[in-house]
Amino acid sequence: MLYEIRLAEEDDIRIIAELLNKVTLNLHRKNINQWTYPWDFEEINMDIKNKNSYVITIDKLIIGTFSVKDMGINEELYINGPNNLYLYRIAILPEYQGKNIGLKVINYVFQISRNSRKKLYLDCWAGNIKLKEFYCKAGLDYCGDFQEEDYMISVFKYE
Repeated sequence: MLYEIRLAEEDDIRIIAELLNKVTLNLHRKNINQWTYPWDFEEINMDIKNKNSYVITIDKLIIGTFSVKDMGINEELYINGPNNLYLYRIAILPEYQGKNIGLKVINYVFQISRNSRKKLYLDCWAGNIKLKEFYCKAGLDYCGDFQEEDYMISVFKYE
């Protein structure tokens, strides 16, 4: 299968919202409650307008999405430099998971990080051991676990 990654467009908002809702419900069935259901169209639309959101396609079918934005200092996560990127809201339809698409996303964003000469950060629910192992194997450094609302998150970085 040939995957393509492109910036999300305003016409993609409905499909992205449906995809995020499907992935969120699948996570909730696994007792991973980091995301809230249903997704807010305005939040997704804002990221698209700001050119932070991307889609992953196979033959023009959107099978995944992720977002990347500039991030400054974050004292809660002990990020003390101003020039950072934050990778967030990575979602791949369940039927396409386990096919190395997540690694393609990570490598794509690594390239953005290198080209912009910015450190890259991302996080996940601290209880998601499989995802934490994936991030470490993909080349991210584990920074630690931090309190986020009523649960813990694990933070990773790439320099």
